Amino acid sequence: MKITLVNYTGRRYGRKISYEYGYDLFGNIFLEKFVGREKSTLKDKWIFEEVSSLVKVLDVEIYKREVEHYENIGLVAA
Repeated sequence: MKITLVNYTGRRYGRKISYEYGYDLFGNIFLEKFVGREKSTLKDKWIFEEVSSLVKVLDVEIYKREVEHYENIGLVAA
């Protein structure tokens, strides 16, 4: 699954942050963070054994981005 946040304010205008998560071949949960404007690059990668750990990290990461005025593009009507 994928969560994409975009900033539409100030000097970070147009900057995207994407979080992709799912299960790997060994049954572990992974979370990857991609950052960039046009071409995203892998910034961080986490591997978890429990879903609760994934939810905690995603909660903190998304909260940090909301403070920086990033918006979820999934909520924007097309």
